[in-house]
Amino acid sequence: MNLEKFCFAVEERQIAVDDSKHSIINLDEKTTFLPADYKAIVREDNNKVISIVKSSYKLVSNASLIDLLLRELAMCGHTFRFDFDHSYVDSSRMRLVITFPELKLRDSESDICLSAYLHNSYNGSESVRFIFGAIRSVCSNGMVFGKVLSRYYAKHTSGFSFENLSEKLEEAKEYFPILQNRINRLEHTIADEFLVDKISDRVSKRLAEQVIAQHEIGKISQWKIYNRLTNYVSHELDPAYAARYQHNISKVFAL
Repeated sequence: MNLEKFCFAVEERQIAVDDSKHSIINLDEKTTFLPADYKAIVREDNNKVISIVKSSYKLVSNASLIDLLLRELAMCGHTFRFDFDHSYVDSSRMRLVITFPELKLRDSESDICLSAYLHNSYNGSESVRFIFGAIRSVCSNGMVFGKVLSRYYAKHTSGFSFENLSEKLEEAKEYFPILQNRINRLEHTIADEFLVDKISDRVSKRLAEQVIAQHEIGKISQWKIYNRLTNYVSHELDPAYAARYQHNISKVFAL
């Protein structure tokens, strides 16, 4: 995977529909067009319709977002790399992961490098989001720190900017002691029935049953459970669904 796969061209087009009277759509007959408050988002390389959206929807292309991001990253003062193992893209949505290998937390086994997740969609399923998280070195688990660290967020009706990304990275570093203390506490806190019930209710009952056996409850740490969950989501789950699970896991463990 490379950045080219994320940067396919898209465009907005007017929508014409069958008027139920003729076998061929007549583009000269204005009654065959949908009202002006709708438009189509079309992928240019294959001419396929991605979605039908309201005219107020502001098209923000993956290519323009990535270009803005690269400009800001070049001036942020930190080494970065794109993590394509944890990234995802199809015609409708993308999730691009950027890792900062010099900005690290630690647990008892591994470095945990600060990462950022850039989200976008062309079908209205989610707005543009830029969320901080981490990648654990020992097993390449993807983590989201949505509860503790700041994030950018914009609906497709209002536009988006990476303005002050350098400042956001510096703010994120200021929260490292809080995150490190939280990680240390999770490493020394036993996973009890209450935690397992929270995972079942807020993440997935089936996932809870897969990552912790009944006889382990009350014997292993909450951090071990957290890493089992993030490992499964990062390596076993369909990447298209990973973000939702990572956010819910983050909330359960107050990260």
